[in-house]
Amino acid sequence: MALGLVSAEVADTFERLNGMSEAWRPFGVEDDAAEEYEALVDGVPDWMFTSFWSWVFSAFQYAVNPEMPYEMEQDVAFDRVRLMRFERKCRVMVGFINTSTVSSALDSMQRAIQRRNLELVLADFIISEDYPSRAESLETILQEAGSVWKVGARAGKPALVRRVPEAVQDAADRTIASSRHAGKRLAEAWSATFGMRPDPSQAYALAVKAVEDAAIPVVCPTARNATLGKVIIQMRDQRNWSLPMQRDDPEVTSGAALLGMMKMLWAGHADRHGGHEAQRLDITHEEAEAAVMAAVTLVQWFTSGAVTRRS
Repeated sequence: MALGLVSAEVADTFERLNGMSEAWRPFGVEDDAAEEYEALVDGVPDWMFTSFWSWVFSAFQYAVNPEMPYEMEQDVAFDRVRLMRFERKCRVMVGFINTSTVSSALDSMQRAIQRRNLELVLADFIISEDYPSRAESLETILQEAGSVWKVGARAGKPALVRRVPEAVQDAADRTIASSRHAGKRLAEAWSATFGMRPDPSQAYALAVKAVEDAAIPVVCPTARNATLGKVIIQMRDQRNWSLPMQRDDPEVTSGAALLGMMKMLWAGHADRHGGHEAQRLDITHEEAEAAVMAAVTLVQWFTSGAVTRRS
C-alpha cells in the first residue's frame, strides 16, 4: 500500500468510528464489565495516584529565581507557607516538615496527608487558591479516572463538588442564577448536598427554605411567618392552583402533582421538630439529594410564573 493511501475497507471503518458517540473503553472491558468500569469512585484510587500527586506537588513548588530564563534549569523550593495556610484554613494538622531537599519535603507531606485521608481536602484547597490555572488539569485527572468529584463551585467559589449529570447541573445553575433569594438558599442547599463535606440535615432544611422563599410571595404574600406547611394548606383549600399544561390527567392534575411534590418535601423533613430522641429520624444523603432536586424544580416553577391560580 502506498504511503498516505488506505483501502476502501479501512476508510469505511474510520468513517463509521468517527460517527460513534459511545465512550472509549480499555481493551478487554467488554459489555458485561462496562458497568463496573464506568462506576464513579471516591477518593484517590490506585490508577489516579501518580497523576494526582504530580498535580499536588506542582502546587507546592516555586521557582527561587522566577526571572531566570525558562530554558535554563531553575532552582525550586518547597512552599512551606502554603502548607501552613492549608492547616489554618482547613483546620487540620499535617505537622512540621523539616527536610533538606524539596523532594523529601514533598514525600513527607504526601505521607502525612495520606495518613489523615486529606487528599481531596488538599486538592479542594489548592483549587480555591489557584483557580483557574490548575483547575483544568485537575478536572482532566478526575474525569479520566472516573472520580465522583469534579471541579465546580460551592457557595459561588471554586471547589470540588460531587459529579452529577451535566444537564441536571445546568438546570440547577440556571434556577439558582435566576431566583434571587430563593436561588441563594438553593445554592447553599446544593453545596450541603454535593460539596466536600455534605450535611444532609442542613441541605434538606435549606431546600425547604428555598421553596418557601419562592412560593410564599406567590401564594400567601401577606401572611406573616408563613411556612411551606401554610402554603400547602392554602393551596389545598383553594383548589385552583395549576401549572401551564394544556391538557391535564383527570386523576392527577398538574395542580395535584404540584401539591404532591410540596407535601412530599414537607412531610419528608423528618428532623424538622424536636421531641423524643427515639422518634427523630436522621436525614440521609439520599433524602437530601431528592429534596434538593425537587426544590430546584419547585423554585423554578414558582419564580418563573409557571404556578398560577385559575379564575
